[in-house]
Amino acid sequence: MEITYASINEIGKRPCQEDTVGSCIYGKEALFAVADGLGGHMSGDLASRKMIEQVLAGFHEKCDPEVFFPEVFAEGNRQLCLLQDAHHTPNGMKTTLACAVIKEDTIYGAYAGDSRIYIFEKNKMVFRTLDHSVPQMLVNAGELDEKKIRRHPDRNRLLRVLGDRDRESSPQEIPPYYMRKSAAILLCTDGFWENILEKEMEKTLKTAKDPEEWLSRMKKIVKRRGKMKKQDNYSAVCIWVFLK
Repeated sequence: MEITYASINEIGKRPCQEDTVGSCIYGKEALFAVADGLGGHMSGDLASRKMIEQVLAGFHEKCDPEVFFPEVFAEGNRQLCLLQDAHHTPNGMKTTLACAVIKEDTIYGAYAGDSRIYIFEKNKMVFRTLDHSVPQMLVNAGELDEKKIRRHPDRNRLLRVLGDRDRESSPQEIPPYYMRKSAAILLCTDGFWENILEKEMEKTLKTAKDPEEWLSRMKKIVKRRGKMKKQDNYSAVCIWVFLK
């Protein structure tokens, strides 16, 4: 198996960077993660960084995703609550998290919040996570067209994040995805996906020669769309997997 990847971690037009990106490869096993902190300066950035550190520390060779995801989410949530106590910010230091583990011919994933995991095969999107957000809930209930999620006034109202003492913080795991010959994976924060459509992800993937070029082409679209507004932090990891 061959794994190649590229990542970005851009501040946008915000005063501080609250996104964090992480990656770790052990031979034929790999972990990739993105987190988007909530709570403002010196709060959201600490939360996302702490969570990514926790995820990377918990990952190891021959890791069992079914055990890894619940353990690392629970411990990460506990660490964030301790940080909140230490900084006297019980309502701050929260974060989203999306992480993917690649083992042999299978992609595993887990997430909380509205940072997303996309999977593509033959240049077509075959899977994406459903956000833990108010607009996504309305879509699921048939009360909102999915195309309107990106501009919904309640788009930033999240129903599940890490560091929340009052709501569920356990991971939502995606069904294991069994690759055939190859796959492309995109993990990204909301500042990235809200400024690019899935059809554009597919179009740029189709003509890219490697993950770096794919990400570069998508970044141009994201940056152009965010130019005329207060662009959020935006982060992404593009991974290509080829089975041998």
